[in-house]
Amino acid sequence: MTSQLIQAFLVLAAFYIASLIIDRAIKQFQRRFDSTALETFRLISNSQRAILLFIGIVLALSKLGFDVAALVAGLGLTGFALGFALKDAISNLVAGVMIVLYKPIKLGNYIEVSNSKGIVIDLNLRYITIKGEGAVHLIPNSLILSNKVSIIDREDD
Repeated sequence: MTSQLIQAFLVLAAFYIASLIIDRAIKQFQRRFDSTALETFRLISNSQRAILLFIGIVLALSKLGFDVAALVAGLGLTGFALGFALKDAISNLVAGVMIVLYKPIKLGNYIEVSNSKGIVIDLNLRYITIKGEGAVHLIPNSLILSNKVSIIDREDD
């Protein structure tokens, strides 16, 4: 029993250390981008840490002799159901990460997308906020990547 406990602890410690190393690498990579990408890198960092720690816990439980097959199968089905139910939210999140990293649109740009024109006043991981024509429009990020977006030069108006 003592050797199993030591093995479980070593597995968990290895995954924890791996998450710290990856976190440090992400922070080094983040320095290449400006502060607008901070939220994206924080999301990536927290996600990788949670995933690695969860895998470490499952493997440690397995080393202790617990049958984790049912747990893993149940979580797989739950993940599939959640992914299917949240596909639009996940699509907007992934598109938001791409927009923050590649910066096709910046704050202050005058854009037209999905029959809405206005000045970009906010960018986040879920939607872009544009203000124009007496209204504020929230455009989901997935629309920005899947539709034609016109960045209009205001001097031509």
